Amino acid sequence: MLAMFKDTMMNTVGHRTTEVALQLGLLYNPSEALKIGMVDQLVPEDQVLATATQTMTKWLAIPDHARALTKSMMRKPTIDKLTSNRETDIQHFVNFITKDSIQKSLGMYMAMLKKRRG
Repeated sequence: MLAMFKDTMMNTVGHRTTEVALQLGLLYNPSEALKIGMVDQLVPEDQVLATATQTMTKWLAIPDHARALTKSMMRKPTIDKLTSNRETDIQHFVNFITKDSIQKSLGMYMAMLKKRRG
């Protein structure tokens, strides 16, 4: 499971950015996400629908088969890796997430998030 996040993020923002972010547990605000390439653009809320429509129009102008083939070629190595290691990844994730120290850290993190909302 963790490999899925790591590989997907690494394919998006690069190895070093992913390594630092995962080791430090970084969360990015929208401007930071844009700066590192995690998102393509930021738009005001009242322009989301119009911007999404413009973006989809651009992508849909490309023949479906060409777009799908390119997407598949770009993602196939990661998908194959994830598929072939699925059971091992699940077991590593379960072993990790159920450790007392991790459960304690998650509890503290959730309490901090609740405090922010309050």
